[in-house]
Amino acid sequence: MSEELEQFKNKFSKLVEDEKYSELLAISETKLEELNKTAPDDKEFLAYIYFAIGCAKYHLGKYQDAIEDLDKAIELDPKLKNAYYGRGNAKDNLGKYQDAIEDYNKAIELNPNYEVIYNDRGVAKAKLGNFQDAIEDYNKAIELKPDYLDAYHNRGIAKANLDNFQRAIEDFNKAIELKPNYEVIYNDRGVAKAALGNFHDAIEDYNKAIELKPDFEPAYNNRGSAKSDLGNFQEAIEDYNKAIELKPDYEYAYNNRGIAKANLDNFQGAIEDFNKAIELMPNDEVAYRDRGYVKAKLGKFQDAIEDYNKAIELKPDYLDAYNNRGIAKAKLGKFQEAIEDCNKVIELMPDCAIVYLLRGVTNLKLHNYIKAIKDFWLFLMVKIGFKRQHKH
Repeated sequence: MSEELEQFKNKFSKLVEDEKYSELLAISETKLEELNKTAPDDKEFLAYIYFAIGCAKYHLGKYQDAIEDLDKAIELDPKLKNAYYGRGNAKDNLGKYQDAIEDYNKAIELNPNYEVIYNDRGVAKAKLGNFQDAIEDYNKAIELKPDYLDAYHNRGIAKANLDNFQRAIEDFNKAIELKPNYEVIYNDRGVAKAALGNFHDAIEDYNKAIELKPDFEPAYNNRGSAKSDLGNFQEAIEDYNKAIELKPDYEYAYNNRGIAKANLDNFQGAIEDFNKAIELMPNDEVAYRDRGYVKAKLGKFQDAIEDYNKAIELKPDYLDAYNNRGIAKAKLGKFQEAIEDCNKVIELMPDCAIVYLLRGVTNLKLHNYIKAIKDFWLFLMVKIGFKRQHKH
């Protein structure tokens, strides 16, 4: 390595450490122009300059431009491991998670003991829903660096996504031990505790997150949900109000506030919140289901059915939407259509007791007495723990 390249690398490291990315970009582009005139055959130096330019552009949010420069760096020096890693990060930020993973694979092949790459590859895998594979990467990152905060945090999130909430909490505990004043981890641990039904403990974690960062809107939203689960709907609404004040386009807070209002029989207020949630996230099936439920409570069964239709269009296996639509159709006297929705619910979840009761009552309306008796018998069997065999 030439002395000039060594000096450039030192300058690069200092500018990155100081987060002076615009200055890094300017210096690198000047050096590239100079080198093209004086030493155009120095591929190692040219590769590193393109890498530096790509790194600067990445940190300036110019991800596609960064990829193009990192492509040139890799073309000039196929063993430049950090260029693969940087290109992987840029692709990840563009939502190209599988492409990012391929670059992380190459970076790990060239540098198998760099814990950060395993962590970031795990993040990309998690974004693709491959949580178990992600956990294996976080395990490797922690093996290489036992005090790796991000890996413990990310592994906890992956475990929570696999419904392994207790193990997730253990990882969040370790992350908090490593960084006691990190509000995000308290919030995530609160979510895991709430999933286990430990709502009071969850609220304590949300309180801590808010204490550490008073404008942290997810903690207000999640604390509201925990209070709602405890039946404290008015207090929940106050938390949702705060979340929306901090983030006026916070779609989940609107939907959650709508649920709380519905529980207080403020149905019109609930519908207004669901309308806003749908405006912000028009492809969220839950908001349509919830709005349909409230419309049904107001006796607007046909309007409710239209919302359930939309929810099912967005999520064809949406059990709750089929069940609620069946109830609404029965209310309108569309008994045969209601039975068809009940059948779909049973297909999706054979051990859902209440749907047999609904189908039985609907069969009575159609004078299908033998079928009704069978449904009532199935309802009782499922209630006492008899499991129907799933058909394959």
